Amino acid sequence: MAGFSAVDTAPDPARLVAFLDDSARAESGMKHYVAAAHGLRRPAAPILDLGCGTGHDLSLLTGHGLRVVGVDPSAVMLQEAAKRLPHGMGSLVRSTGEALPFSDGCFGGCRVERVLMHVDDPVAVLAEVVRCLTPGALITVFEPDWSRFEVVSDVLPHAAAWISSARHPGVGGQLWPLLEQAGCEVLDRVEELSVWRSLGTLEAVAGFPDSVARAVERGRLADAQAQDWIDEQRRRDADGQFLARIPKILVVAVKSPDRS
Repeated sequence: MAGFSAVDTAPDPARLVAFLDDSARAESGMKHYVAAAHGLRRPAAPILDLGCGTGHDLSLLTGHGLRVVGVDPSAVMLQEAAKRLPHGMGSLVRSTGEALPFSDGCFGGCRVERVLMHVDDPVAVLAEVVRCLTPGALITVFEPDWSRFEVVSDVLPHAAAWISSARHPGVGGQLWPLLEQAGCEVLDRVEELSVWRSLGTLEAVAGFPDSVARAVERGRLADAQAQDWIDEQRRRDADGQFLARIPKILVVAVKSPDRS
């Protein structure tokens, strides 16, 4: 969804908040997996939730007895997150991921979810995160891979990465080497395939049909084909035939023990 790069100046921040509330339900399985992975390690230092958004994951982490620090650049999001952060279990900080206001090695773990696709420089963000972790600390990063997004169509090829407005649409598929480059050792890689059977999902997640118009403006899609594709997808949806797929990747890693 467009707007997460600058929530506070977006035309409708409340819509972005509602989207994250809906996503918390849609991604609940992976969110619980991540929270349990951090909880089982029982770190002495707090867990960093980078891009904490509306705080759903802060609540999950504290449910495992973990102290947390939620970081987000948006005042709107932090206001919402404050409603879900149990008293005495952590704090909220307004900051960007490229310049975290924390000392080296102060966190016992970190979770990052659907953040790197929106930032200016994913490499710089991961370097900052790893700097703030204790050696051996767990880091979990979860991102969609919009470069492999598909929508079934007879008008255009199924490959529909052109619809994404993310700054780094393919970052989900690059997480393993990015984490190794940042000084981490990968323990696990989990990939799930989300299957969308309603045009309403494409509207909510990718801003259809406005995202099609943006793709035309950016030269990613020919104007002559755009309306035909929109009309086709609406027909498919009305007939119960709409089908789209997007892979989402979770990489679980630790900061290399010899990394200072």
